[in-house]
Amino acid sequence: MQPTLNTPFERFALAMAFLLTFLLVVVGAFMPFVEFLMLFAFPVFCIVCAMKIERDHIKALAKAEAELSDIVVSDLKTLPQNWKAADTVFIAENVVIANDYLRAFRWMFRKIVGGESKSFSRLLARARREATLRVLRRAKQCGANVVWNIRYETSVVRSIFSKEGSNVTGVELLAYATAFNVTAE
Repeated sequence: MQPTLNTPFERFALAMAFLLTFLLVVVGAFMPFVEFLMLFAFPVFCIVCAMKIERDHIKALAKAEAELSDIVVSDLKTLPQNWKAADTVFIAENVVIANDYLRAFRWMFRKIVGGESKSFSRLLARARREATLRVLRRAKQCGANVVWNIRYETSVVRSIFSKEGSNVTGVELLAYATAFNVTAE
């Protein structure tokens, strides 16, 4: 499952974001107290929504991984000697996953003070799991029972609004592998 506006919660979150923006602009112009509340309510609402969408995506990944657990996945280059490969097909799938701006800000701060950026690590892990699942789904469509020599290429998606390009807002991950049916000799 990819994060899209297909779930009811995501549609609700988008509608509420538009409503809160409208209230901030229109009502806040006449009532400064409402504007003050909205300046704090809107970011908190967006953070909570981003956390829920990420949790839902992780649950969907775990469910899909369990469904596709019958396919063998390996990053080795050579096959065992007693295996015979048939119906070989090359598979390449990519995914782009965005980070919310609070985590991007935390990443920028971590870049200044040093240390591991856990939010960026989680983002990369989610992208890797999603790309692997896409490869496994394609392998299942091709009728393969083994995905061999899987490799990953990663690139960072930066914000168009940052002048230096230092604000990471997402990652693109390309996963490619060879899928085939294997029989033991």
